[in-house]
Order: sequence, then structure tokens, then C-alpha cells
Amino acid sequence: MTKYEGPIVITALGAISPFGYGVEAVWSALQEGKRLGAPLETVWSALQEGERPASPERPGEPIWGMQVDGSQLITLLGKRGLQYWRSGTKFLLGASVLAMQEAGLASGEIDPDELGITIGSNLVGFQSMVDYDYTAMTEGPHYTSPMEAPNTLANAPASHLAIRLKARALNTTIASGQCAGLDALGYAARMLRDGRSRQVVAGGVEELSPAALWVYLNARALSGGSLENAGLPFDEASTGWLPSEGAAVVILEGKTDAQARGARPLAELAGWSSAFAASGTPEKRAAVLQRTARQALDAAGVSLADVDVVVSGAGGLREQDQVEALALRELLGNSRAAITAVKGTLGESYGASGLFQTLAAVSMIDRGLIPPTVAGNHPHPSLRGVVTEARPWPTSKTGTVLLLAQDLFGSISAVVLRGCQD
Repeated sequence: MTKYEGPIVITALGAISPFGYGVEAVWSALQEGKRLGAPLETVWSALQEGERPASPERPGEPIWGMQVDGSQLITLLGKRGLQYWRSGTKFLLGASVLAMQEAGLASGEIDPDELGITIGSNLVGFQSMVDYDYTAMTEGPHYTSPMEAPNTLANAPASHLAIRLKARALNTTIASGQCAGLDALGYAARMLRDGRSRQVVAGGVEELSPAALWVYLNARALSGGSLENAGLPFDEASTGWLPSEGAAVVILEGKTDAQARGARPLAELAGWSSAFAASGTPEKRAAVLQRTARQALDAAGVSLADVDVVVSGAGGLREQDQVEALALRELLGNSRAAITAVKGTLGESYGASGLFQTLAAVSMIDRGLIPPTVAGNHPHPSLRGVVTEARPWPTSKTGTVLLLAQDLFGSISAVVLRGCQD
């Protein structure tokens, strides 16, 4: 295949989330400002031998989270191989099946050598790795299962997806923390432009296993206390993340290819940039976030004045939200752009969060509506313009959205989406 120089567009969406199966379930939750959450006692008991998950600062108080009901995934995926897959793999395959169906690519007519996969994921294989090593060390290597070995790898979900779709153009898993989802989009767009693939399934997936929860807990990112104070973006009273799980997927392809096969472009992936901010003051990290956002806008050929909506990566951890609030205050100034933070509803899904932000942004463009930011009554004093009630799109369906993400350990990413002209 030759290099492609036209617009890169999103032609389909798919999601498996705590709110249900499909993008409509995600959008309905966002539009209504719905909140879910329950104490993660079932997940945590496997690690804590029955003790309740507790905040390191509030021993005995539960940690809240949002989990997917995977009981009906068999209707999407069938029985074959299902018993050997971890829940994250099932989430990703389910979301991909929905996206491929919407894109009109589920019939199997697509050339496998022209179909690629890029997935943002960090911790899906971590629990299998812990269990596998524990069995090998305590009972001996002969007691480990050969069928479980592939699940110990970080790229297991993407690999199972490639086998199911027979995708052979490329298969890449990106593990850049909370930036993994946006980075998967940027990498996929680059592969399309380089002629490595004609269509790319770009997704993000995470699961709430005991091992993943252990990582979040030791990073001191999880909330304690009541659900009302968990995962509130830009709220000074928020006590940390509201962890979530699931998978979100988009189909990316060149606009001319999409139109040639009769697909409707939903949005253009116009720009992407990433950077790393070494540990430092919030002001220094905010400056890197600003620079990354400007680079993504430059890549898209638009200015800050063109931005209609910012889909923030804020998730209720005050240290992170402070950085983003400072960056947005300086970046937007007197701009008319509205700011919405979808993690107040969807929770923090780590490597999948950027794709859920993307699903939200595409849905906003398509429906001409900005969903509210679910937060409390203690807004960050540095920030203005956060949407707290659903409002109509400020201009038209051909507007521009800036998506932001930053990880606890310094990764920073930005993506620009633009509505497609009919």
C-alpha cells in the first residue's frame, strides 16, 4: 500500500462499559450525569483474604469502583475460547465486534493484510502474571496451565483480537498509563498515513483485578470514604479516582477509503501529540500539558480560537486535576471553549480512558450536545468554563474538540477531533 495523505476519520464506535453494551449506554449515562459505584469487596478479597478494600488514609472504609456485567458477552462472542480469556480480553473483543458491525466490516470481506490493531492497555495481563508466578513458586511449574500462559502478557487482548479478526497488517499494544488510549489513536493514524494498513481497530481496555487495584492503591490514587466524594473532576473535596473497567473501540480509516465503501465518517482525527513531564511542580507539568495541546492543534492546522469543547482528562485526584486546571486556565484564557470532564460519570479506566473520552467527543459532535461534568460543590478556584449542565453545541456539528490526558508518572497526550463535512 502507498502512503495516504488525506484526512483520517472515525467510521464506527463500540463499547463495553459498566453502563451496558454499546455506545448508546455510555452516551445515555453521560447525558443524564449518571453515577455508578459499589464497594470493591469481591475483587479485593482475592488479595486481602476477605478484608474490605480500605483507603490507606482511612483504614476500614471501602474503596468504590465500577465493574462490567460480563454475563451476556457470550451472546456477542460465542462459546469458543471464552473460558480461557481474562475479562479484559472479553471486553475488548465485545467492543470490537460492535464497532466492526457498525462499520460494515463484520462480514469478513476485508483483506486481513490491510486490517491493523492498536490497543491502549496497561494492567490486563497483570493478574494472570501474578497468579501464574505464584502457582509456579508454591506448587511447582508442572501445576501451571499452558492455556493461561498467553494471558500473562500485556498484549494478550490485542493478540486474541487479531486472531478473531484475522488482522495481519499490524498489532501494537501501547502501555503509557492514562495516556495509552490517546496514544493508540495517534499511533493508528500514523500507521494509516504510512500505508501500513487501510483500516485500524484502535481501542483501549482495562479490568479491575486485585493486582490492578493493588497498583492504584499503592499509587495513592484511590478514593476512600463515601461514593459522593469519589472521582469528582476539578473538585477540591474529591478524595481520588473512582476506578472503572471496560473497553472502548473506534474504527479508523482514510476518508476516501471510507467514502468509497459507503461508510459515513463520524469525525476526523486531525492531530495528536505526546510528551513527558519529569516530576516537578504543578506549574511545570501544566506548562508541558499546554505545549502538548498546542502541538496537537498545530498538527491539526487549527488554533485555540477554533476549539469548541475540551474533553478533559481530570478524574478526581486533586494533584492531577490541579495541573490540568492550571494548564486550561492559561491555555484557553478568554476562549469560548466549554470544558467537560467525562470521568465524573465514567470513572477512571486508565489505559481505556482516552478511548472513552473519544467516544464521548464523537457522540457530542454527532448529537450537537455537550454532557455535564459530574462534580461536587467545591470547584477548583483556578478554573472557569466547566460545563455542569448539558448544553447545546456552541457552533455546529463541524466543530473542534481537544482531548487531554496525563498520567501519574509524567506521560502527557493530546488529540484533536474535528467534525466531518457532509
